[in-house]
Amino acid sequence: MKKTPKKTNLLFLDGGGEIGEIIRTMDWEKSALGDIGAWPTSLCATLGIILHSNFPMLLFWGKDPICFYNDAFIPSLGRGGMPPAVGNKGMAVGPEIWDFIGPSIQEVSRTGRPISFHYQAEPNGGTEESHWTYNCSAAYDDNGKVNGVFVTCSETMGIIKAKKELQINADQPHAMIQKPRPNKNGNIQNGVDSGIGLDDQRTFRKELDRQVSERTAKLVDLNKDLKKREQRYHQMVEEVQDYSILYLNRKGIVENWNKGASKIKGYKAKDIIGKNFSIFYTEKDREEGLPQKLLELAVKHNRALQEGWRVRKDNSLFWARVVITAIHNKKNEVIGFSKVTHDLTEKKESDDALKIKKVELEEKNIELQQMNKELESFAYISSHDLQEPLRKIQIFASRISEKEHNALSENGKYLFKRMQLSAERMQALIDDLLAYSRTHNMKGDFKKTDLGDLIEEVKQEFSEELLQKNAVIEIVDPCTINIIPFQFKQLFYNLISNSLKFSHPGKPLHVTIDNELVKGADLKDLDLLKDRTYCLITYSDNGIGFDQQYSDKIFEIFQRLHGKTDYPGTGIGLAIIKRIVENHKGAVTAEGKSGKGATFNIYIPTKGN
Repeated sequence: MKKTPKKTNLLFLDGGGEIGEIIRTMDWEKSALGDIGAWPTSLCATLGIILHSNFPMLLFWGKDPICFYNDAFIPSLGRGGMPPAVGNKGMAVGPEIWDFIGPSIQEVSRTGRPISFHYQAEPNGGTEESHWTYNCSAAYDDNGKVNGVFVTCSETMGIIKAKKELQINADQPHAMIQKPRPNKNGNIQNGVDSGIGLDDQRTFRKELDRQVSERTAKLVDLNKDLKKREQRYHQMVEEVQDYSILYLNRKGIVENWNKGASKIKGYKAKDIIGKNFSIFYTEKDREEGLPQKLLELAVKHNRALQEGWRVRKDNSLFWARVVITAIHNKKNEVIGFSKVTHDLTEKKESDDALKIKKVELEEKNIELQQMNKELESFAYISSHDLQEPLRKIQIFASRISEKEHNALSENGKYLFKRMQLSAERMQALIDDLLAYSRTHNMKGDFKKTDLGDLIEEVKQEFSEELLQKNAVIEIVDPCTINIIPFQFKQLFYNLISNSLKFSHPGKPLHVTIDNELVKGADLKDLDLLKDRTYCLITYSDNGIGFDQQYSDKIFEIFQRLHGKTDYPGTGIGLAIIKRIVENHKGAVTAEGKSGKGATFNIYIPTKGN
């Protein structure tokens, strides 16, 4: 018979003697049983029992029964050789006895009930007459149904002769029937012993049948459980709709297909199974050999990952992330591939849109940088070109007011005074705009600074005003933090200036500046980093305060809560404070009550965070 390479999962044949090797090398693919690697578990298990037994056994499997037997059965075949019976129909074992044994095999297959019978072979070519006892029982398939007949047999000619001798001795009253006698093999036996041997054989056959049935039942149950698990797994894979899951053979031909594949690719299983998976690739990718390259990568590295455009049945494109995994047999040979595809078209479109936005943002940043340069130029012009004519207006107005005072009418004096006040307000506005523009970016060196020392420097600039207001500034536990010093001087300058400006007339001003360290994780209402430590600067005064509903509005540029005639100012001071705090990656809030003062909470990250 033709010998072909077989799969390695044939452990039941190991140690199975001559017949086991014959079964291993036969070309089963052309037989009714098909590829040996796909034989049912129950058949393999039953053959394993037969081939490893020293007791003569046979198996007839299938509707048109295929014959198997073991090495122990070979001597019973006689005729000086071994006929080609294994793998053939049952009649090939012995055509001369099939008419006798065949109906019993068919009866057990039909009813599942065991049958025992005796067979006497006539002398043939000098061969002695032989007597055989056959015990036939049902063999079950993986589903627990009868699909064959398991046969144990024994040559009983010796037992029959022993019984005849026992009968002769029993007819002779003076015979010493307990006398031991050697048989032709030199073993001691007598009629009684032979009778016991027959019982032992019957017991052995019953026990063997029981064990075979029990083991077969266990294998059937195990196989049912494995099938259920396999069915659940295949059902799970089949029902997945967000991923296309395919099985490819070694050449890249699609052999399996799930619902997700139909949903993503647009094909039905019948349209694609049996075709090469390259059908999903663009014409350019196919020309460049990308599908085959991915299989080669999977063979070399066990996995191949790739993202790119794929083609649906309607020729529309989708962006796919593909994972191809090599499947190996027990010899570590690649026998196929699993291919999982995820449709990432929406993500691709989102990423592309994000890239476009990023480019636009970069362009805006360049534009903003240009505007910043223009703003710096404006600041320079404001600090030099605009202030120069303004100073001259103020100087000339002062000289006229002094030298021509007597020549001016009262209305003229009033108008000159108004002009001087307007020039002063314009000067204050330019100064505040310059201060605001200087806080537009983070230019400046960060330095470890003691806030207590910095506030003392600012207090010196307000020494006369503080004295006039009989003001007290109390500093409690000042922090040492990493800041841009000149910007924080501006911050405290504006806070103290506001307190002086909005103090109660005739009432001493009292300012408290308190400091403490707080955790970002505890500041749930602020947009601050949770893993940072912040210095909380609490600035409070006893001035006229403000209505709490305006707590956010007061930080907007040019926002005023009071009339210019009552409380002078440009409405930029608190906007400058907010800009400085933001430059330091911090936050600022305001609390107030009309007539009862204001409190500003400033959060600045400490050094090392």
